[in-house]
Order: sequence, then C-alpha cells, then structure tokens
Amino acid sequence: MPARDRTRSREMPRTGNGPGPRGSLFIWMAALSAVVVLSACIIVNPPPSPTPTPIPTATPTRQTVIDAVRVSEGGDPPVIGQTVRVALTIDEDSYSDRSRWQWERSDDGLTNWRNVPGARLTDSSLYAPVAADDGKYLRASVGFLDSEEVAKTALSPTVGPVVGAEIETDAVEFAFGNDPAVVSRAVRARISLPNSDYSDSGRWRWDRSDNALRGWTDVTDYEADDSSVFIPSSLENGKYLRASVVYFDSNGDYKRGLSQTIGPVIAVDTVADAVRFRAGTNPPRVDTRIEVELTLSEGDYSDLGAWKWERSNDGLGKWEDITDYDSANSDRYTPTAADEGKYLRASALYVDSDGERKRALSQTIGPVVD
Repeated sequence: MPARDRTRSREMPRTGNGPGPRGSLFIWMAALSAVVVLSACIIVNPPPSPTPTPIPTATPTRQTVIDAVRVSEGGDPPVIGQTVRVALTIDEDSYSDRSRWQWERSDDGLTNWRNVPGARLTDSSLYAPVAADDGKYLRASVGFLDSEEVAKTALSPTVGPVVGAEIETDAVEFAFGNDPAVVSRAVRARISLPNSDYSDSGRWRWDRSDNALRGWTDVTDYEADDSSVFIPSSLENGKYLRASVVYFDSNGDYKRGLSQTIGPVIAVDTVADAVRFRAGTNPPRVDTRIEVELTLSEGDYSDLGAWKWERSNDGLGKWEDITDYDSANSDRYTPTAADEGKYLRASALYVDSDGERKRALSQTIGPVVD
C-alpha cells in the first residue's frame, strides 16, 4: 500500500476557531482597505500648513543732520550751574515745525545716551548742568521739516565731560529788590568781588524753592538781556529765591558764586490814586525831565522804595523796565529817543499807616514826543 503524502495531509495552523487561511486573507484585505481609505483622507484633507511668522514693517526714521547745530554758549567745558546753549545754523526760512530740544547725557560720550530734563524751560535750547551731570557728556537734538518737507533731526556736537565748580557763598550780593522780594518788582544780583578777582562771568541762574532748603527749580527767563535781574511773577509768590553765576577766579579756576536765600516772595496791593506828576507830562517829551511823587501825607506812609519807571508800545501791556534801580533821585526820569512814541508809568513800594506794604502806581502818560 503506497505511503500517504504527509505534505498534503498536514494541517495548517489555526488561529482562533475559524480556518486559518481564510481568516488571514480577510485580515490582510481589511488592512489594505484601511490604508487606501486613510491615504484618500490624507489626499482629500491635507493637514493645515503652519501659520507664517509676521514680518514687522520697518518704521520710517528721520534723517539725522550733524552739521546744522552749534554750541553757542557754555560748552567749553560745560560747568555745573552754567548754562549751555545750542542753536541751529540753518536759515529760519529753510525749515519749519521745529520741535523742542531734547538733551541727553552719556558716560563716555559715545553710547548709552539717556534723556535729561530740560524741556521745562521756555527756551529748551538751553540747559544748566546739575550734579547728576558731573563727569558726563551732553548733547541735544531737535526735529524739524526742511524746505522740501522732509523730516530731519539735527544733532548737536557732544560736549564734556561736565566739570564741577567750587561754590563761593560770599561772592554774590543783591543790589536791590530783595528786602522784601515782591511780585512784579525786580531783584538784581551782582558779583561782589573786585574786578581783578574774577573774569568770564556767565549768565545768571535763578532758582526757587518752597521751603528754602531743598527742591530748588530753575526759574530764570534766559531771554532776558540782563540775566542778573529777575522779576518775580505770581508763580514765585510765597516761594524763596536764590541766584548763582559761574566765573573764573584770579587763579583761573572755575567758581560758582551762590547768593544768600531770600524770601518768601510777597504780593502787594496796588494803589492807583496815591501818585501825581509834578512836571514834564503835558505832553512827555524827549530830553524833558518828568517828576513824580506820592500824594499821601507823611504820616500815612513810610519806607518808600526806589521808583520803577516802565514803558509800553501801546500803554496797555508788555511793560518793560527802563530805569537803573541804583540811580539816586529815581522819582525823576528824562525820556530818551528810545521812548519816543511809547507810553510811560512809574511805581514804588511803601508801607502804609497800618503797616501793610503797598505798591503805588501812577497813571499812564504818553506817547512821548520829540
């Protein structure tokens, strides 16, 4: 009897309870179908692309001009307490929309420039270095539009380092107006040293304080022709004042003369019917003396101060001082050619019978004729 073919009759391994070969085929076909479906899904619904990183838009910058500014005062070297002034050198009709000057300081004059205060002044082209500027470098910039309406920034030369000046408290005195300091009445400071003991004095700097001890702030009107004279306004009422100036001593060293503190500044009532003109007002003429006096009886006032003469273009506003307060006979004034066509008035401080300080103000006269 022939032998059995064991190869054909050998049973295949079974998986689970069903026949082996048919189950395996089904599983492979199902897996293939899943791959096809998944591929179709991937093709039909591709994954979202990543969100691109936004590219910032460049901010337009002003063109910087470095040859349109000069340091016109106080920059060689800059001294604490001494004003530094910068100015544009381009013609006024070649630019417009000039902004305020911005002052900056740096440790080395090259990097890390930081803004410093200075915009509080009416004229921000000026800056008086303070103790925080000692050893630092300074510069200023200002924005403007040129004649072609292109925005530009003018940058000043760098000055420094800032140096300190030894303070001398006995080199400054007051010539008038400090006893007491009164709103609308000028105060004059001066260097009390002999002319041979100092030179190259700078502009005066006036400061005010609430308590005469700290918190001093710069209040000078740097536009004044004579910065040694300061006229307190209502902003100084109740405040204390002091003045300082930088100069060279006889040894060529920088010094800062600092005045004593005066104040508090007071405001006084104005009396308009206590003055009369004795002569020279009908009409006021160039080279003809004008005389003024109080109409009060001698028992009704005391401590009469020097008279203050002023002129105005229209007799209504912008009165300017025209007399030297050091003059003897300040109750007399002789108009000059500069007064022609202007209006005049005079005022003086006095103490009334009740011990109150008052301001006697004359009527307005003019215009002055030749």
